[in-house]
Amino acid sequence: MKQGLCSLGDHRADPTTGQRSTQVERHAQILQYLDMAEPLGFDTVVAGEHHFSDFIMSVPQLFLARLAGRTEKLRLATGVTLLPHHDPVRIAEDFATLDVLSQGRAEVWVGKGVEPKVYDHFGQSPKEAMARQLEGLELLTKLWTERELDWCGEYRSPLESVTLEPRPIQTPHPPIYISCSNPDATELPAKLGLNLVMTGLAFDLAQLRPMIERYREAWVKAGHSHQGKVTLLAHVYVGKTTEAAIKHLEQYQFTFQKWVFAKRFALQPDEVSLPSRITNLGSDECVIAVGNAQAVIDKVSQLCELSDCDRFIVQCDYGGQPWPLVREGLERYAADVLPTIAKL
Repeated sequence: MKQGLCSLGDHRADPTTGQRSTQVERHAQILQYLDMAEPLGFDTVVAGEHHFSDFIMSVPQLFLARLAGRTEKLRLATGVTLLPHHDPVRIAEDFATLDVLSQGRAEVWVGKGVEPKVYDHFGQSPKEAMARQLEGLELLTKLWTERELDWCGEYRSPLESVTLEPRPIQTPHPPIYISCSNPDATELPAKLGLNLVMTGLAFDLAQLRPMIERYREAWVKAGHSHQGKVTLLAHVYVGKTTEAAIKHLEQYQFTFQKWVFAKRFALQPDEVSLPSRITNLGSDECVIAVGNAQAVIDKVSQLCELSDCDRFIVQCDYGGQPWPLVREGLERYAADVLPTIAKL
């Protein structure tokens, strides 16, 4: 089982003190966090993209390019690239360049985002999100695999006899993962022959296996000759004891999730009622891996089995948690959990 480390770069005040770091301090923490990935034994780093919010990581390519020169084996992925907001030509150039700089370690995870207002800020309609994403995916793959490309679409100007430079190293192109949060959505990446990424925070655990079955069935029906890969992401916190870990995360997880849900559904945080998959920490239905090392091993094993994933991504720097506690929890995961999960 491959394992990765993710940061989405939120910049929230510590809800227990009301204090918030500066943006410079938060960026420095993110860099320290991502720098720990390869020495601790992770295979992948994932950097998120958001705009106009307290998620302050808006250009993950810059973080990944920095890591390309500081690491040797680490896969470098975006979680996710909001493709509908971008010119696919620039995204193709960015990640072809990252692939060259890293000697073939770049990945693009693609999604439409969950904040409708962002589309307004980009002068777009949320109703166009899927069409823009599909067109972007088509052009992205063509730019990476074809030369002297002639292309015409709806959302950008035509291309005539274009050859993208530089050319990516990986063949046929850097891996593309599509973010999905419901069973119906899994059919698109399967039909396109692309990989799947999911986060259990978006749905109940009971949906995990049906989503994978839907993806696998659609993949077989499409007749692809290669095998689709599945990545699962989850929030993780490893404490000295399960009681201490849950007590810690209760102070940060719920406030953070109310803020996230409010952004998704245009609500105020105090109007949000969180689902039990998030609030019932330590239970079988919980989608968050929290507890002592053995409790986290058990939960991550459950998540991996249900999702049939071949890579598990850890996210633990969120919600205004003090950096020393984030670092300690990450070090505990690397020492006491990662080796066991690697054997799955």
